[in-house]
Amino acid sequence: MSNLNLIDQTCGKRRSEQIVGISPSLKSALAEVERVAPTDASVLLLGETGTGKELIAHAIHNLSRRCERPFVKLDCAAIPFDLLDSELFGHEKGAFPWAVAPSIGRFEMADAGTLFLDEIGDLSPALQPKLLRILQEQEFERPGSSLTHRINFRLIAATHRDLLGMIRQGEFRSDLYYRLNGFPIKLPPLRERREDIPLLVSHFVEMSSRRIGKQIHHISAETLSAFTAHSWPGNVRELQNLIERALILSNDGVLPNPLSVMARRSTKVTALHGTSNGSGNAVIDSHTEALPSPLPISGNHSDTTGRLPNHRFESSGTSPDLPIVFVVDDDVPARESMEQIICREGWQPETFALAQEFFDRPRLHVPNCLVVNISPRDLSGLELQKRIVVERTETPIIFITDHGDVPTSVQAMKAGAVEFLIKPFADDVLFDAIREALKRSSIALGREAEMRSVRDSYASLSHRERQVMALVLSGLLNKQIGAELGISEITVKAHRGRVMQKMGAKSVVDLVRMATRLRSERAFAGSGQFRSPSPSPISGSPDRRMNRSASSSGPTLTAASGRS
Repeated sequence: MSNLNLIDQTCGKRRSEQIVGISPSLKSALAEVERVAPTDASVLLLGETGTGKELIAHAIHNLSRRCERPFVKLDCAAIPFDLLDSELFGHEKGAFPWAVAPSIGRFEMADAGTLFLDEIGDLSPALQPKLLRILQEQEFERPGSSLTHRINFRLIAATHRDLLGMIRQGEFRSDLYYRLNGFPIKLPPLRERREDIPLLVSHFVEMSSRRIGKQIHHISAETLSAFTAHSWPGNVRELQNLIERALILSNDGVLPNPLSVMARRSTKVTALHGTSNGSGNAVIDSHTEALPSPLPISGNHSDTTGRLPNHRFESSGTSPDLPIVFVVDDDVPARESMEQIICREGWQPETFALAQEFFDRPRLHVPNCLVVNISPRDLSGLELQKRIVVERTETPIIFITDHGDVPTSVQAMKAGAVEFLIKPFADDVLFDAIREALKRSSIALGREAEMRSVRDSYASLSHRERQVMALVLSGLLNKQIGAELGISEITVKAHRGRVMQKMGAKSVVDLVRMATRLRSERAFAGSGQFRSPSPSPISGSPDRRMNRSASSSGPTLTAASGRS
C-alpha cells in the first residue's frame, strides 16, 4: 500500500475534473483552455491519437457561457461519406433514397451550445465548402429543402493529422483551415509528460477497480518505473487499456507489470520474422525487469499508434501495414492460442472477449478479417455479423463454435461467412481460413480504394462540369448539350475535357462505368438515377426537367433525356 495512497492524495482534486496531471506541458494546455473557454472563438485541438482531445473539448464547453446548453459531438472519420451530409445538416423526407422522414442534423442539435467535430482532417472535400459556409454565415439549408435555418453554435474541432501538409497536397481547403484555426491548442503526447504517469496509473486503477470489482492494494516501484520508461505510442488511451488488462490479470491485490510479458512476446515475434528498422536493429521496445531508459521517439506516431480497447498490445514496433485479424471469443485459452497463431504467421491480432467490446472500440483500424465465436455471451454471432455489415460491408468473417450444428453453419455460410470451424481445430485449418479471408479482404480493399478515388474525382467537379457530365451520360452531343445549357459548343468541349481529365476517364465508356458504380454503390447521397442514352435522335430543344435538375444544388448525376 506504500505509494498508492500517496498518489491518490496527490491527484484527488484533478480526478473530479477527469483531467489528471501536473506536468508543465499539460498545465500550459489547460491554461489555454481557461483562456479561450469564456469566449465564442472556434478552437482547433491538435494532438496525437489518444491524447484526450475530446476530454479537453468537454472542459472548454463546461467552462463556457454555453455550459447549460447541449454539447454535441461527431466523429467525422466514423460516419460513412454518404451519411455524413445528413448527420451534419439533417434532411427532409425524400431528400435521399433512404430518407423516409425529416431529420435534424448535429448543427441544429448544437444550437445555442457547442459542436465538437472530431477528426476534422477526415472530412471529405465535397463537404468542406458546406462547413465553411455555415461557419461564415451561421446558416444552412437541409438537403431536400430550400428553407434557410439560422443557428448559433460554438465549434470545437480536433485532428491528429497535419492539416497544413494536407493543404499543400490539395486535400484540405486553406480557407476552412484558417476559419477553424481561430484558437489552436496543442495537446502533448504522454511521452512528453512522464511525470503524470504515476497519477494517471492511480486514476485508472481506481476507475477500473470500480467497474471490474477488483481491488488493488499495491503498485510496486518497479511497475511504476516500467510504465514511466515506456514510450506510450497510443498515449493516455493505451495506458488506460493496459491498466485494465493488468487489473484483470491481478490475483493478489498487486498490480502486475504487463509490459515485460509484451516485451517477451514481441521479441519472439520479431525474431521469427526478422523485422528490422533498416539499421539492422530489431524494431521492439525492450522493456524488461531491468527497466531500461526511455527509448528515443522517431517519426510521426499520429497515423499509426492508435490502440483498441481490451486487446493484447504488441510493441510499438508493430507495423501498421500488417493485416489486422480481429478475434472475438470469451474462451480465454482459445483466444490466446489463436493470437499466437496469428502472430506466428506475421499478422497483427486484436482480441476481444465480448462482441460489445469490439463495437465500442475507437474506429482506428479496419479489420482485414474477423474470427468470431458463433455464440458469445452478449450477442449472437449472426447478429454480430449483421452489425459488421453496417461498419464495413465486405469484412470477411470466420465463425468458430464449440457445438457445431448443420442449420447454424448453413445459415452462417449463407450470410457470407468465409468458414465455419468447430473446436478443436488444427492450427493449419485456422491458418488456411484466415489466408482465404485476407485474400478476399485484399480484393475488397482494392475495390474500396478505387471507389474512393471515383468519389473524390466527382467531388472535385464544378457544378457546371457535373451538368455537362450528366448530359454526356444521357447521350447528348456537344451541340445539343450547348443548347440545353445555353452555352457555346466550344465551352461544352472545354468542360467535357476537364470532366474526362478529373475523372481519369479515357473514353465515355469509362465515364459510364464510373457513373454506374456511383449509382449502384450509392456513393453520393441523393445521387439519383442515370438514364440510358435515348435510342432515337434527340432534338436540340431544351428539356425543362433537365434545366431544373441541372440547376439544383448538391452533387447529382441525374439527367433527363431530350425529347425524340
